[in-house]
Amino acid sequence: MAKKLNCKEGVLDAAEAVVIEMGAVHMSLDVVAKKAGVSKGGLMYHFPTKKSLLKAMIERLVKQFYDDRRAVLGKIKPGAGRMLKAGILTVLRPDQKRDRMGLSILVVAAHDPELLKCLKEAHRHHLKEITDSGMDIERAVVISLASDGLMLLEMLGLSPHSPAQKKKIMDVMIRMIEELESGKGRV
Repeated sequence: MAKKLNCKEGVLDAAEAVVIEMGAVHMSLDVVAKKAGVSKGGLMYHFPTKKSLLKAMIERLVKQFYDDRRAVLGKIKPGAGRMLKAGILTVLRPDQKRDRMGLSILVVAAHDPELLKCLKEAHRHHLKEITDSGMDIERAVVISLASDGLMLLEMLGLSPHSPAQKKKIMDVMIRMIEELESGKGRV
């Protein structure tokens, strides 16, 4: 079973490399199989279609976010805004590979919204965490949306912010969360 898992992970690694090099639009099962060093039949055992491969790649991106966030959580003091802080620090950390791959996959997913189902579910889960935190929901969501917007600007290559400016913006978001935790951020 471990060999099958390794093969599946190897195919996903190869598919990520292909997407980064060529874009998801140009990714084919033939190209991925060649890059992974497996037969097309071997690839299709795990991913019978390009859509199933793209779906698995998106699910892997989401899982990676949660794994990265879990690591960040260990460094954050307990508090109502802990999950929101960890999310911001995770999505706004520099990651060119994630940005390039995410952008390419989003382009393809725009033509097949079903591929975004996993991302939508992850976002619903994130909103539930914010709602359950006890913080002022509207203000917490505004902070979350600001972080999402900054991440998308980075992913699209449209952000006018230097790394130093981005760090200052993140610091402001974290302070706003801390104000919400203390009750000072309420009107």
